[in-house]
Amino acid sequence: MRIYESVEGVGSRLALLESLVKGLLPEANLSSNTEMLQLGKSLGIPLPVVEEAQRTDTDKVVPKVEDESTLPLLPDQQGQVQYIGPASSFQFHLTLRRLMGNYSSFEFAMFGSNAADPYDAAQAVPALFDKNEARSIQEPSHSSPGDCASPSESVKEIDGPVLDALIDSYFDVIHSDFPVLHEASFRESYEKWVASTGAPDPAWFCGLLCVLILARRVAPFDIPEAAEKQWWRHAQKLLPTVFFTSNMYAVQALMLTALHLHNTSHRDACWNLTGTAVRIGFAIGLHRDDVKHSQSPLIRELRKQLWWTLYAFEQMQVSSYDRPSAIMNTSSTVAYPNERIVGVAGHCPQDLLKWSQRLALLLGSACKALDPTGSASDDDSYSRPLSPTAGILRDLNRWKESLPPHLSLGIADSLAPSSQRPLLLLHAQYYYTIVLVSRSALLRRATLLSKNSNELLPPPMVTVSETCIDAGRGLGRILHKLETINKFNSRTWFDSFYTVTSALVLVLDVFCNVKQNSSINAKPSEVLLRDLSIMMMNHLRSPRMPGSLQKWGKIVVDVNALTESFKVFSVQGQVNGLSTSEPTPVPSYQLPTDELPQVSDLAPDPGMEVFPPPGQELTMSAALSPEDSLPARENANQFWAQLSFMHDPNGQMQDWGWDDIGALLRGDVFSQQ
Repeated sequence: MRIYESVEGVGSRLALLESLVKGLLPEANLSSNTEMLQLGKSLGIPLPVVEEAQRTDTDKVVPKVEDESTLPLLPDQQGQVQYIGPASSFQFHLTLRRLMGNYSSFEFAMFGSNAADPYDAAQAVPALFDKNEARSIQEPSHSSPGDCASPSESVKEIDGPVLDALIDSYFDVIHSDFPVLHEASFRESYEKWVASTGAPDPAWFCGLLCVLILARRVAPFDIPEAAEKQWWRHAQKLLPTVFFTSNMYAVQALMLTALHLHNTSHRDACWNLTGTAVRIGFAIGLHRDDVKHSQSPLIRELRKQLWWTLYAFEQMQVSSYDRPSAIMNTSSTVAYPNERIVGVAGHCPQDLLKWSQRLALLLGSACKALDPTGSASDDDSYSRPLSPTAGILRDLNRWKESLPPHLSLGIADSLAPSSQRPLLLLHAQYYYTIVLVSRSALLRRATLLSKNSNELLPPPMVTVSETCIDAGRGLGRILHKLETINKFNSRTWFDSFYTVTSALVLVLDVFCNVKQNSSINAKPSEVLLRDLSIMMMNHLRSPRMPGSLQKWGKIVVDVNALTESFKVFSVQGQVNGLSTSEPTPVPSYQLPTDELPQVSDLAPDPGMEVFPPPGQELTMSAALSPEDSLPARENANQFWAQLSFMHDPNGQMQDWGWDDIGALLRGDVFSQQ
């Protein structure tokens, strides 16, 4: 960091810093850089490398040796390379597979092909093609009457009841997870657009298109995929204008677009758009409460809500990739929004936004405190008083203990259905943050046991790894609870990502216990992991589950099968007299293909037992039965009931066309069933 001050100013700053350190640690030796580096190491505080403190001979330069497990740059699906940090979820997954002898060369599929439509790419860069080549690219695949009209006119050609139902689905299902818009204001602008013959605001209209794209996944009726592709082409044409716009509409449009890209295997593009949204947010002062500019109370509160939604969304990506955040200063002056003014008072428990904001700040602090090696190589780092990990865990514990009773996890069953999911997601993020800062200790523990199952482990590392296991189980149980109340969202939000996070912790718990010949202690994790796998297999039947969320679901199924194989081979190795300290080779397990069969092909036989037998801990059969899975089609919003067990009781996915939607909304089709 560069400090633009005079020499006297820098000297005063250093004197103040030294006095602060001496006040906290009177015995600290600050006489040299070497002593300060040793002090930081003894306290478990990561410090930057100071060149002169590392060299004993000025003429001797020791080249840095890269560990083979460190893969800072990974190839994406476009032939490019992307930086994925050592503490990322992807590296955690790969290291786990190496430990279990199931590592192979995995490609980073979450960064998929270019999100831009080839049709628009050919138009945007005509110099790359001659006229005949451009025409051959454009005409065969996308020419349609709707392409000749403006995007606004093209969308207006869709029946009004269909658009209304999609907007209803968005606010019924997606909005509470991702409060980017204000429902009343958005609907008012929407009605003005419907009645107007003029061109809409490009940024607002881009947001509307993304609302339709996201709502298609959760609507109570089927929308052809071709409609989504057309809406996405329209949105692409508007994005260049959005990039050069500095207002709330632009931030909202970029965030909605980013969520769509995040879910459809374009997480690299999502990262880029999220960063752009942050920069525009800075430009219009979203990060400051003192920017008034003659704003109404509603606008002021909506700015706060938009800022904290953007902050939490960006931090989730930072935690997943282990990349630097675009929002470096977490001591923001923005307060949490007034729940009554922004209109969420009746849709979530009281004070949820306040405690969610505090938890988001803790997630940001956790991202900064991530172990730079990803594996907690310093076994004593957790026992020091100023250890970043220990500090974050203490702060999280204080957050949990300070929660008011009406936000405790135990009262979820007594809440209104609309309030249950927000409360459960609040606690899911709490457990996720604990896992984030403690899983390197669990990984270190598993690594040591894989080399020597009888090794005496440092008590602080064991304590932190046990904390990680407890949090992983807690996270898994919350996701299981969401499934039992038909509130698990596998189509638009982070539920599948949370499930992978929990599953990987459960796998390591089983691994450690098998290595220590204490399989009985791993039984709760085994049962929960199996239930999560069954849950994801059910959701993978849906053709509406987008690419990224599908891949996470398949990982859960895969690691559950991997764990079962590992246990079997470990038992065989012990019977055959093999040492448990040696890694046990596990046969490769083929991930399910991206091309899912039709739902009717995956539907279980009515006489087949789908779930584990009743009576087992946390099994799904006791919570969900085939009778419970039948949705109430007469209800306007059927998403949650449909999501867990497909929306046809006979397992036959209806393929509705545009001509059927009018009858579908009137209920004519349902009355015939």
